[in-house]
Amino acid sequence: MTKLKIRIFNTDVEYEGNKKFLRTELARLLETVTKSHNVQVKRNLSDLLEDLQRSLAVMDGCHESISRLNEELAQRIDRLREKLADSLTRIEQHADIPADLLAVTKQMKEDQMSFNLQYLQLQNQMQNENRQFTMVSNIMKTKHDTVKNSISNIR
Repeated sequence: MTKLKIRIFNTDVEYEGNKKFLRTELARLLETVTKSHNVQVKRNLSDLLEDLQRSLAVMDGCHESISRLNEELAQRIDRLREKLADSLTRIEQHADIPADLLAVTKQMKEDQMSFNLQYLQLQNQMQNENRQFTMVSNIMKTKHDTVKNSISNIR
């Protein structure tokens, strides 16, 4: 009669019985347990990889959105510059007429207020995109670290 105590993947296994069993069947039993554990770990890692790929796709979408917002902001700034240049040209042309000067100044103030509002809206959109990007990035980093630790634990 032989007694055996083994800890397999955080599970205590006790055997009491024939030595012949230990020589003939124990190696096969341990191999089976190891394979079944590895299959589960591989399945978990595969699921994590899919999650990471989905998160990467979301981050790509955020990046595209931020790029689009930057381009839109650049276009709006260019339009404002053109309007300001046009207004300055009109002021220079009509410098001796005070009524036109007042109208042009009023138009410039309206254009500036409009631009400021558009700029604030774009800033708000970019901040939202940045928050989403940061959140997804942090999630992906956590998942990556988890996968990395799982792989190192398997080795």
